[in-house]
Amino acid sequence: QEGGVASAFRTVDPASASGTRRRLYQVKGRRTIRATERDLSWASFNTGDCFILDLGQSILVWCGAKANALERNKAQDLATAIRDGERRGKARVEVVADGEEPPEMLQVLGPKPALQEGSPEEDVTADQTNAAAAVSDATGRMDLTQVAASSPFSQSLLCADDCFVLDNGACGKIYVWKGRKANEQERQAALRVAEEVIARMGYSPRTQV
Repeated sequence: QEGGVASAFRTVDPASASGTRRRLYQVKGRRTIRATERDLSWASFNTGDCFILDLGQSILVWCGAKANALERNKAQDLATAIRDGERRGKARVEVVADGEEPPEMLQVLGPKPALQEGSPEEDVTADQTNAAAAVSDATGRMDLTQVAASSPFSQSLLCADDCFVLDNGACGKIYVWKGRKANEQERQAALRVAEEVIARMGYSPRTQV
């Protein structure tokens, strides 16, 4: 399942709101917030985090009863970024409290079961996790593929024909590695991706690229 930095890559070639597939993001962390795509199921939820249910025309921000204030704020920021970026403003953002799920949410996920509590250890992991992805048009279109979900990153992941985006936003930096044989379109796309990662992951505007 794709998540984190790879999820942000979809905005390079945004689809129309009507053609967007349904997605679920988990938003968690204490110092640095991570957004990770999860299976579209109640089994992905817990009461300690926030979740974004992207239905295309509507974007629901569900906040667990024990989610912290930073997660709540960043989840709303991310939902707004999806609306203003991928949807070009043509979507509705709604904040949903735990226990007040609207019919459209239940229609997609089914009846709500008892949910597990979030893990503090997972919050620590979320603060530290990084990701790396390749930017390539070798197939005839610009593809963005996650090649590593966490650090450390091996140099063997890098290819001279492509560009790569290394997400170390938790430490205030996003790295763009440009292969010596990468074409101009790939180089430009990689820079756009890096900027979008900062917005989509809720990193500080001071994050360096």
